Amino acid sequence: MQRELPLLGRLDGPSVVPPQLIAGLSYREAVRLCWQLRRIKKATRAMLAAECDLYAPHITDYLNPDDEKHRRDLPAHAIPAFEAFTGNTAVSQWIASAARLTVLEEVQAMKAAA
Repeated sequence: MQRELPLLGRLDGPSVVPPQLIAGLSYREAVRLCWQLRRIKKATRAMLAAECDLYAPHITDYLNPDDEKHRRDLPAHAIPAFEAFTGNTAVSQWIASAARLTVLEEVQAMKAAA
Protein backbone atom coordinates (compact mmCIF):
# COMPACT_ATOMS: atom_id res chain seq x y z
CA MET A 1 0.00 0.00 0.00
CA GLN A 2 1.40 3.39 -1.00
CA ARG A 3 1.16 6.43 1.15
CA GLU A 4 0.16 9.70 -0.39
CA LEU A 5 2.48 12.62 0.32
CA PRO A 6 1.16 16.16 0.14
CA LEU A 7 2.72 18.24 -2.59
CA LEU A 8 5.01 21.00 -1.55
CA GLY A 9 3.59 24.43 -2.19
CA ARG A 10 5.24 26.78 -4.61
CA LEU A 11 6.94 29.79 -3.09
CA ASP A 12 6.14 32.81 -5.20
CA GLY A 13 8.41 35.79 -5.61
CA PRO A 14 8.14 38.80 -3.34
CA SER A 15 4.61 40.15 -2.87
CA VAL A 16 3.48 43.71 -3.40
CA VAL A 17 2.72 45.67 -0.24
CA PRO A 18 -0.47 47.77 -0.17
CA PRO A 19 0.52 51.31 -1.29
CA GLN A 20 -1.14 52.94 1.73
CA LEU A 21 1.47 51.26 3.95
CA ILE A 22 4.29 52.86 1.94
CA ALA A 23 2.89 56.39 1.77
CA GLY A 24 4.70 58.89 3.95
CA LEU A 25 7.55 56.59 5.00
CA SER A 26 11.25 57.35 4.91
CA TYR A 27 13.67 54.93 3.25
CA ARG A 28 14.71 53.48 6.61
CA GLU A 29 11.06 53.04 7.62
CA ALA A 30 10.39 51.20 4.34
CA VAL A 31 13.29 48.85 5.08
CA ARG A 32 11.91 48.18 8.57
CA LEU A 33 8.40 47.66 7.16
CA CYS A 34 9.80 45.15 4.66
CA TRP A 35 11.41 43.26 7.57
CA GLN A 36 8.27 43.43 9.73
CA LEU A 37 6.16 41.98 6.89
CA ARG A 38 8.55 39.09 6.22
CA ARG A 39 6.93 35.80 5.25
CA ILE A 40 8.95 33.68 7.63
CA LYS A 41 8.31 35.32 10.99
CA LYS A 42 10.92 33.18 12.77
CA ALA A 43 13.66 34.28 10.39
CA THR A 44 16.48 35.94 12.30
CA ARG A 45 18.78 38.79 11.46
CA ALA A 46 21.66 36.30 11.36
CA MET A 47 19.80 34.27 8.74
CA LEU A 48 19.19 37.47 6.76
CA ALA A 49 22.88 38.37 6.88
CA ALA A 50 23.96 34.91 5.73
CA GLU A 51 21.38 34.63 2.96
CA CYS A 52 21.90 38.14 1.59
CA ASP A 53 25.70 38.14 2.02
CA LEU A 54 25.59 41.14 4.33
CA TYR A 55 27.82 41.94 7.29
CA ALA A 56 25.79 40.78 10.30
CA PRO A 57 26.52 43.74 12.62
CA HIS A 58 25.31 46.13 9.92
CA ILE A 59 21.87 44.47 9.94
CA THR A 60 21.28 46.02 13.36
CA ASP A 61 21.85 49.47 11.86
CA TYR A 62 19.57 48.81 8.88
CA LEU A 63 16.68 47.71 11.11
CA ASN A 64 17.19 49.92 14.17
CA PRO A 65 14.16 52.13 14.91
CA ASP A 66 16.27 55.11 15.92
CA ASP A 67 17.23 57.01 12.81
CA GLU A 68 20.36 58.61 14.18
CA LYS A 69 22.95 59.90 11.71
CA HIS A 70 25.51 57.20 12.56
CA ARG A 71 23.13 54.40 11.44
CA ARG A 72 23.87 52.72 8.12
CA ASP A 73 21.21 52.39 5.42
CA LEU A 74 20.53 49.17 3.52
CA PRO A 75 22.76 49.47 0.43
CA ALA A 76 21.06 49.55 -2.96
CA HIS A 77 22.86 46.43 -4.21
CA ALA A 78 21.31 44.42 -1.35
CA ILE A 79 17.68 45.38 -2.01
CA PRO A 80 16.81 42.48 -4.38
CA ALA A 81 18.22 39.84 -2.02
CA PHE A 82 16.65 41.57 1.02
CA GLU A 83 13.23 41.60 -0.66
CA ALA A 84 13.58 38.00 -1.84
CA PHE A 85 14.40 36.96 1.73
CA THR A 86 11.53 38.91 3.30
CA GLY A 87 9.03 38.02 0.58
CA ASN A 88 7.78 41.54 -0.17
CA THR A 89 8.77 44.54 -2.25
CA ALA A 90 8.27 47.38 0.24
CA VAL A 91 11.69 48.93 -0.40
CA SER A 92 11.38 48.89 -4.21
CA GLN A 93 7.87 50.28 -3.94
CA TRP A 94 9.16 53.09 -1.74
CA ILE A 95 11.85 53.91 -4.31
CA ALA A 96 9.28 53.95 -7.12
CA SER A 97 6.91 56.13 -5.11
CA ALA A 98 9.73 58.51 -4.17
CA ALA A 99 10.48 58.86 -7.88
CA ARG A 100 6.74 59.22 -8.49
CA LEU A 101 6.78 56.50 -11.12
CA THR A 102 3.96 54.09 -11.75
CA VAL A 103 4.69 50.58 -12.99
CA LEU A 104 3.34 51.56 -16.42
CA GLU A 105 5.69 54.55 -16.57
CA GLU A 106 8.62 52.34 -15.64
CA VAL A 107 7.77 49.85 -18.42
CA GLN A 108 7.37 52.68 -20.92
CA ALA A 109 10.72 54.17 -19.91
CA MET A 110 12.44 50.80 -20.32
CA LYS A 111 10.91 50.34 -23.79
CA ALA A 112 11.98 53.86 -24.80
CA ALA A 113 15.53 53.17 -23.61
CA ALA A 114 15.78 49.91 -25.57
